[in-house]
Amino acid sequence: MKKHLFGVALLSMCLMCLGGVASAQYTAIDSIQVYDAAGTPASPYAGQIVTVRGIVYERGQYSGGSHYIQGATGGISIYQNPSPVALGDDVEVTGTVGAYGGEIQLGTATFTVLSSGNTVTPTPMDMSAILADYESVGTLVSTIGTVTIKNTSNFSMADGLGDTILVYIDSTTGIDIGAVDVGDTYQVTSPVVTYNGTIELKPRFQTDLVENPGGDTLPVISGINADNWVPEANDPVTISATMVDDNGISTATLYYRDSDLDGLSPGPWVSTAMSNTGGDIYAGIIPGGHTGARIDYYLEATDTASQTVTLPGDAPVGFETIAVGFTSIYAMQYAHPDSASQAAAYNGKFLNIRGVVTAGTGDTGVSSKFYVQEPEVDPATGTYAFGGTLVYEGSSAYSYFRGDLVEAGGHCSEYYGMTEFVPNNADAVYLRAFGQELPAAPYVATRILADNVTHLGEAWESVWVKTAPSAVVDTLGFGTSGNFDISSTGAKADSLVVNPTHVLTYVPSLGDVVKVEGYMEYIGGHFHIRPFADQYLVLTGASGVEGNLPSIQDAGGLESIYPNPFNPSAKIKFVVNRDNLVQLNVYNIRGEKVRTLIQDALPANVYTMTWDGKDDAGQSLASGTYFARLRIGAEVVQVRKMNLVK
Repeated sequence: MKKHLFGVALLSMCLMCLGGVASAQYTAIDSIQVYDAAGTPASPYAGQIVTVRGIVYERGQYSGGSHYIQGATGGISIYQNPSPVALGDDVEVTGTVGAYGGEIQLGTATFTVLSSGNTVTPTPMDMSAILADYESVGTLVSTIGTVTIKNTSNFSMADGLGDTILVYIDSTTGIDIGAVDVGDTYQVTSPVVTYNGTIELKPRFQTDLVENPGGDTLPVISGINADNWVPEANDPVTISATMVDDNGISTATLYYRDSDLDGLSPGPWVSTAMSNTGGDIYAGIIPGGHTGARIDYYLEATDTASQTVTLPGDAPVGFETIAVGFTSIYAMQYAHPDSASQAAAYNGKFLNIRGVVTAGTGDTGVSSKFYVQEPEVDPATGTYAFGGTLVYEGSSAYSYFRGDLVEAGGHCSEYYGMTEFVPNNADAVYLRAFGQELPAAPYVATRILADNVTHLGEAWESVWVKTAPSAVVDTLGFGTSGNFDISSTGAKADSLVVNPTHVLTYVPSLGDVVKVEGYMEYIGGHFHIRPFADQYLVLTGASGVEGNLPSIQDAGGLESIYPNPFNPSAKIKFVVNRDNLVQLNVYNIRGEKVRTLIQDALPANVYTMTWDGKDDAGQSLASGTYFARLRIGAEVVQVRKMNLVK
């Protein structure tokens, strides 16, 4: 199958230059991307493991695990979460050919990065060529059309020749189409996608939408960021953004106002000039002395032809928001049991929260979410009820672990009955400290935790809890999903679903009596308790982590442990590449921490710590296997086995 390759010829030449083995080493993407006339996947490689090569041109814009690569013969979708690559990486990918939503993709993929910093030039294509057949699916293209229909999440374009294509705006991209109006002419850059047989465009960035491409294009504003997403009343906030135009930006303006929590009594809009800080980046300062619970703002850019755009596109009707000051998780989550709606009290409101991580990104089984909880009981009730929340960070850009103290700026949301805190972006979550004391897990009866009728269970949603000794009363779900039911009274009517986030060695049997510890989650209309290791069900211990010494990452990492095996001491050398919080602990084979070697904020440098084979109490430890665990900020966690031999 022949692909449209205009704009990727250079990539093709590069592949051919690698010893002339590209065709023998890699499966051609266009031979995988095969559909029948109705658009149903018909790949001859379906279910097979293949290896392809291409440059990453979409990474995580649609979901934490989404990728698109452009190769010498076309593009293809790849799903792998968490992602080990970045935009512009030239990668070798091995995965299983399958389909999702009617589009061929590679799953359970492994990546090898060959080089970084590459670009993919979109292939200019007429709308008719894109719609003619499915051979362009996965390819990065650009096309021009006139907007014919628009709603809140997508719009349609026509080419004047009878061809119409849907432009779908995925909510996770943050693209604003407030300025898009029927009759506007746009150039859209996007992978060609198909959803259940319908060919669509799915832009990745705000800059993928260019208005009036045939003349003097309008400015495009994207990449809004703040230097502080969790300001207090006296804190100034610097807002920055990328602003591009074919002939240059003449003026950039930041508009802001103070407002109350509900936005019902906003102050007047105030403007301040934004200055160019280098390249296409412009920044403006919102001064401190805020009088409300939030700051509203929007941006305006005018080019040299006096064409003006805003972001959001419908500003000042639409605007961005940053909360001022902190709201307790208790206040955010509270819902009275008699209330018809059990949505969180602050649902839809912008807030800043602070809490201790009780289930980290590696514990939940999803790299883009973690759980935080108030470190102290609610003084009004003397309990942790309503004290926890799910943080859905969305991008999987950073990792957070049990005991981390974090602050986050964003908004409260409800997702199928589950309260979420959604940060403004990945950088709106701040790691303030780690190794904090975890909130004590309260004992709560299974009948209360599971109660979705009189709403007693709502108070414990997202809270770290434990059950009293409870009987296993149902294992029917265990064979397929890992779930089983327990009851502290032994009655099925009082039972609670146990839904481990990871596969456990414990196999439940009817009549077993267990104590379960974990966080509470609301799934499919039922409350579940979710342990993530056997130690929260039965005392089976925890295995260590083996393998070669981890590599030095951007933030730093382990460099060497010598000697190993050792007696009486070992030197652990590590690198910190920028000022950061650093933690280095030693654990035994059961996963128990025996020694804290460092837990502090360190400047960038090379460090060597000596472990003398003793625990925190100064007692010499027995011969055996131990593990050094290095933590650098939210980005690096590395574990290396050490052997103490006496």
